[in-house]
Amino acid sequence: VFADSDSAEFKRVSIPGMSGPKHQFTCGGMRTLSFILRLHYGINRDVDSSIKMLRSWLYGDYISGKLKKGPHRILISFGENWPNEKWVMTQGDVTGKTYDKDLNCIAADVSVSLEEFIEKSRGRKEVMG
Repeated sequence: VFADSDSAEFKRVSIPGMSGPKHQFTCGGMRTLSFILRLHYGINRDVDSSIKMLRSWLYGDYISGKLKKGPHRILISFGENWPNEKWVMTQGDVTGKTYDKDLNCIAADVSVSLEEFIEKSRGRKEVMG
């Protein structure tokens, strides 16, 4: 299940004599995409390595203690949804792990949250398509 949420930010301005405040648009809010990845033991990568890889996308790249690159932009390929949209991973929570008899992790659910990476402003017409 994918949750695709969007928001906008407004400043409340009190006007003397009016029964309620005016709302002034300040900027668009963050569009968020959330979903659960179900990881299973595979041929090329074990579950713990996959979790570490996902978590690594939360951090930038550093050289000698200085930020070289960040945040990592992620493209989602899921049919016709979110074509060419770039996302930044903001959260990755391991919500459940399954172990075999030797206590090796063989499956896990990872709750992932991404925020859309906005490179330029867009208006209502661009959002409508």
